[in-house]
Amino acid sequence: MKNRKIITAIMALSLAALLPAGCSSSVSDNQTATAAGQPVEVKRGDLSVIVSTDGNLSMPNQYSLKFGTQGQVIRVFVQEGDYVHEGALLAMQDPSLQIDAIKSALFSIQTAQNNITLGCSPDHLPYNYPDLSIARMADEAETDIAAAQSYFNQGDYQNAGYWLVMTYYDIQVCEDLINTRPNAAVLAGAKTNSLWTPDPNAGSSKPIQADYAAVISYLQGYEQKLVDASQEIKAGDHKKMGAVLDALVQQVSDVGDQARSTISIHSRMIFEFADTYSSADFLQSSLRSVQDLKSYINSDGADPVEAAKRLYIGKLNLQVARDVLETQTLIFETGQGINWQTLQQYNLSLQSAEVNLYNAKQTIMQNAIIAPVDGAIVQVDAKVSTVTSAQNYSSTNAITLVDTSYVRFTGLVDEIDILKVAQGQPATIAVDAFPNKTFTGKVQFISPFGALSGSVVKFTVFIALDPTDVTLRGGLTSTATITAASAKNVLLVPVSMVLNMRGGSFVMVENAQTGKPERRKITIGVQNTEYAEVQSGLQEGDKVVAITDRSSVNAPTRTGANAMRSLQ
Repeated sequence: MKNRKIITAIMALSLAALLPAGCSSSVSDNQTATAAGQPVEVKRGDLSVIVSTDGNLSMPNQYSLKFGTQGQVIRVFVQEGDYVHEGALLAMQDPSLQIDAIKSALFSIQTAQNNITLGCSPDHLPYNYPDLSIARMADEAETDIAAAQSYFNQGDYQNAGYWLVMTYYDIQVCEDLINTRPNAAVLAGAKTNSLWTPDPNAGSSKPIQADYAAVISYLQGYEQKLVDASQEIKAGDHKKMGAVLDALVQQVSDVGDQARSTISIHSRMIFEFADTYSSADFLQSSLRSVQDLKSYINSDGADPVEAAKRLYIGKLNLQVARDVLETQTLIFETGQGINWQTLQQYNLSLQSAEVNLYNAKQTIMQNAIIAPVDGAIVQVDAKVSTVTSAQNYSSTNAITLVDTSYVRFTGLVDEIDILKVAQGQPATIAVDAFPNKTFTGKVQFISPFGALSGSVVKFTVFIALDPTDVTLRGGLTSTATITAASAKNVLLVPVSMVLNMRGGSFVMVENAQTGKPERRKITIGVQNTEYAEVQSGLQEGDKVVAITDRSSVNAPTRTGANAMRSLQ
């Protein structure tokens, strides 16, 4: 029995020695830790937790610009090495096919407008095509150049450049319409019973009249000014570009007047007056109702309800008179009465033609390449006279542009540190090619998936660099230092002097009176491998000492034989 007690005591002591010290929750009041070395005074300072990684710089915003339709390249405004600004016109294709599509849409609009049968005329040929198509495109030019100026004033230079080029195409369509006017003699003078007034010069084989040639020359001059304005956008001189746009907006009205001067509208005989008799009858009836209402109100015993009824009758007569007059005005304008079905069909045809015009104008813009952002031209594959087909235009690169203002660092972070990294954290980047300069940025992306690199799992991290006046290049070797956490002007204590236990974190503080170390519980905040932020438990000027003898720390409550009993 005696031997058994001795063995039990030895086992209990062995278990107590094997229990980890971190399990302890308190320090004995009557025991002190043995300190070695000089005490460290608690002071305020800044603390950062950093994660470092090596990697390279890149410029991910690369644009492979292509034409949106087939055609032949007619102009290229850039070459490799050029720096262009957002909204600049870079290249153009021959827009002949799309100009024809716009003319077809204009013809549909004219057809819809002239498709209502006029009973007073033996022929129903449109008397205004293509003349009013020219006027319509002049109006489009005025609208589009105003849109370009509006976007420019808002700082949206890409859309400003887009509508500037759209105006260019509007003028080109005007020019083409003038050059391809139909034979007016065939349309009007060929019929002796037509109410059209034939143009005495129409149908001849004479070339375009001198005034037409002057108009075309004027339009071409305005087209060149639009191209020059686009090159001002390319240069990025926005102050000068604003003045250029103001001049273009003012001149476009003269361009419209020049284009409209080629129009000869032939008149026809229609009703001189609308039939207003019915409208007048209802108007007189309304006036009589008002007079009767006035007399009734002035009479004795007038009933408010009856007065309201008479007022309603007067308003109703007036409304009918207005409706009749509007209907008769429509009859006057069209030459004969039209029914509701005819009017609806007219509206649908006109709206469909307007949609076709809108789509054709959008399609013609596919012949132009406009810079989507500021950047450097690194490759020009489009050459003048190069032809793209319907099969390859969508896959044929014309111009490659790189946004050099956006530089990104790409690195790999070990799995041990990856949980410290978060999106938006600040970082500094050292580039080997610039040994005396550092760059700043923020964490932009952390890959949710790690990849095995050797025997360590690493995660891809992107850091977006802040704008800089230094010309960086993609591929440069760099090192990024990410600030995972930081604290400013806080109390600091060396990590080596902190004892972390189940009950919390403790340090040994030198008693100012006795000079002996005493246990002090503290609250830890941000910490790195050297220092820890003390949020509570210490004051500035306190002196802490290192713990060199952990035997001063009590084991858990169940120790020795008690621990043995709990295991039995």
